Amino acid sequence: MQKSKRAILIGDNAHADWHPLKGPDKEITEALSEFEFVQSEDYDQFREESLKQYDLCISFVDQWENRMTDDRTCGLLSYVCHGGGLLIIHNGIAIQARYELAQLAGGKFLSHPDQKVLTYRPCSTKHVIMEGVEGFTVKEEPYRFELDNMIETTMLMEYEDEEKVWPAAWAHGYGLGRVAYLSPGHNIETYL
Repeated sequence: MQKSKRAILIGDNAHADWHPLKGPDKEITEALSEFEFVQSEDYDQFREESLKQYDLCISFVDQWENRMTDDRTCGLLSYVCHGGGLLIIHNGIAIQARYELAQLAGGKFLSHPDQKVLTYRPCSTKHVIMEGVEGFTVKEEPYRFELDNMIETTMLMEYEDEEKVWPAAWAHGYGLGRVAYLSPGHNIETYL
């Protein structure tokens, strides 16, 4: 059966700082089985002429100090502004090395304490992304963020740690497109 929607999953293996794509790639593509997938470690795929052939771009990039070039940054921004979908999973927020892409993501990663068992709970069940999603408990990196207060974002999930509630997933529109971020994703068990 031919799949009508196409997605590209961009991440790192050999050059990953902390989170190789191998392993999560299988779980991500299975979870989004309605898409025909292309996987790439080539950041040139963020250029506009490459992205326009896809309905969805998934960022699992893991080069925190390697800023995106101007043409890649403009390509991703243009893609989303013109109606593309961007899903950022866990470390994929490394695109934040460019302030323009931190704004696109809707927040900026600050740090995380050591991995621990966290309970993630939905905070918005009306959003289409959250259909059928219930809370879950898993060992994970408790990512801390500074959210962009210039973007109207819908919080999708949260977790509590050190007596504070932290955002774990959010979504928002950006131009004609859509952006979603999911913090859980360090360990393969998170995807199961």
